[in-house]
Amino acid sequence: MNRRLLPNWLDGYMAYTAESEAPELFHVWTALTTVAGAMRRRSFFEMGYFRVYPNLYVVLVGPAGSKKSTAMNVGKKMLAQVAGVEQAVDSTTRERLILDLSTSYKDGHSSMTAFSSEFGSFVTNSAMDMILFLTDIYESPIEWTHRTKSGGTNKIKAPCLNLEACTTPDWLARALPLDTVGIGLTSRILFIYQHEPRIRPAFPVLSPEQKELEQILVHDLNIISEISGQYTLTPDAKIFYEEWYVNRRSSHFSLGDSRLNGYFERKPMHLLKVAMILSAATKDETLITTADLDRAFYHIDHAEKHMKKAFTSVGKNPLAFDIEQVLAAIMLAESDGLAYGTLLDQFKHSVRKEELDEVLQTLMLIGLIENIHEPMTGAKYYAVGAYRNGKGG
Repeated sequence: MNRRLLPNWLDGYMAYTAESEAPELFHVWTALTTVAGAMRRRSFFEMGYFRVYPNLYVVLVGPAGSKKSTAMNVGKKMLAQVAGVEQAVDSTTRERLILDLSTSYKDGHSSMTAFSSEFGSFVTNSAMDMILFLTDIYESPIEWTHRTKSGGTNKIKAPCLNLEACTTPDWLARALPLDTVGIGLTSRILFIYQHEPRIRPAFPVLSPEQKELEQILVHDLNIISEISGQYTLTPDAKIFYEEWYVNRRSSHFSLGDSRLNGYFERKPMHLLKVAMILSAATKDETLITTADLDRAFYHIDHAEKHMKKAFTSVGKNPLAFDIEQVLAAIMLAESDGLAYGTLLDQFKHSVRKEELDEVLQTLMLIGLIENIHEPMTGAKYYAVGAYRNGKGG
């Protein structure tokens, strides 16, 4: 007899968070991270030379006020109610994280989920040491060892770190040096970008059904935490995955941003991880079906549409972030356009006049905006494609 109370844990979670202001995409990936945290290192997918475990590195990216922590804390609270699951302390260093993982060993593995409301602080607390450690530990090796400066040895048996953090595009630029973007750690992270929260009531009220649903979700999450063993693909799912894997090499699978090339190289592993999680969300059997793969593709592809926006401030061009901000302001103006003086006033705290000129010139050369002189109102900048109502034409 099935002990679960929900046919699909993820669907139940989305119903529970429906009244939250946090963007839906943030809730989706918090849900996936939460299930991954419950699964720990108890299950895996065999790849011959190595094993893929369901742990994720997810970073929610958005400007201040986009409700990143609001979404993350819902999953964090639920996962804290799962027996046997370890969580890292809220603000941690590399040394403390190593210690916590090494002392969490039980049932043959050292599994832990780390939630951080500020990814920049999480990484910069230990600088490159943390970046290198997170990169090393992601693959969940049989054992991780490190010789300290004092001559001692740090050792973690069968580590498995699951991570969700929040940050803004500009903090991401400060936390990750340019030479680390696109390789190493960032290729292992799923950056989930959303710009603004959903419109919801100022004082959301949970219905009796939603309150009951929260307890049901915790109940089923505890059952999910008991899943163990090797995941396999059904025959149809195996054919489906193999065809995609072969075809991706001969197709254009990049988002046109070199900073994401490393992520795309690792996309097959991301896909298998998410497929395992989605399978666990619906059944106890360690089997990945074509439906599981379909849903994994959907969630990953949807996240990819916004992923490169997370790196607007990362790079050698110091005006990269301002270019995105000015473009967003012009697009928001739609058919009314924005005058040069208006833009200069709006961005006077972030760019000088000559820098704004360079930003506008860049956007026009790229073909994203146009400058149209109107007899009555003067010159205004419009987003290409957003210019409507016959003006200037």
